[in-house]
Amino acid sequence: MKISPTINVVASELEAWALEDGWKAVGMAIADQYHADGGGDILPAVDTGDGLRNAVQRVKRIFRGFDGPRYAPQAEGLKAAALAVLPTERRARIESPGDPILLAALAAKEGIEAVNAVNLGAAPASALREINQAIAAFIATRTAIELVLHREAREIYRGNYA
Repeated sequence: MKISPTINVVASELEAWALEDGWKAVGMAIADQYHADGGGDILPAVDTGDGLRNAVQRVKRIFRGFDGPRYAPQAEGLKAAALAVLPTERRARIESPGDPILLAALAAKEGIEAVNAVNLGAAPASALREINQAIAAFIATRTAIELVLHREAREIYRGNYA
């Protein structure tokens, strides 16, 4: 089930993405999408060096200050553009939390990374980290499936007495 994530969740995911790829890439992607969707005056165009620098700075400022009166409406205005440019895995994680299909795909990915670490002779600490991440992903998948089964069993039980 897809949900509309809160600004807080979107801001946290943007921070995590920026740690990996840098604010310049994140800010430029959001600004480009914002202007492709019709734009407005929240972000400057990124067609010049100054425009890019200002857009990146504004995106950071808006999503870091989303809980204040000044930036809350601007963050809400950029939310759709931010969700549109989030990498697929990140977007799916915040729009469909606890989805067994997504969790199974992540568990498979983590499992493959663990197997590769062992097969390629990674340092023991690195291999153990990958194995632990795979185990955690499989446990999360099992937990999500158990919740679905529990809900279904409860619905069947209620249906017998209705």
